Amino acid sequence: MAADTHFMTKQEIDITSPTWRSVQQFAEEKIATLRSQNDSFALDATATAVTRGQIAAFKSLLALAEKPDPELIANVGPDY
Repeated sequence: MAADTHFMTKQEIDITSPTWRSVQQFAEEKIATLRSQNDSFALDATATAVTRGQIAAFKSLLALAEKPDPELIANVGPDY
């Protein structure tokens, strides 16, 4: 089976859509919950690292609304 070479680009994400708003709300809630868990002294170093990784993943998801697509910058310019 051939590898999927299609990657979602910024222009494919409608950040004004109800779907994106749901994703955004979900991610923001997860980040808040994970931050609260991370502040707990009950986590060991490994669990803290895992939690921080999860927070970073949700923040990366939210950043899709802000980051210009690198291919678009290369073809159009940084003022997109």
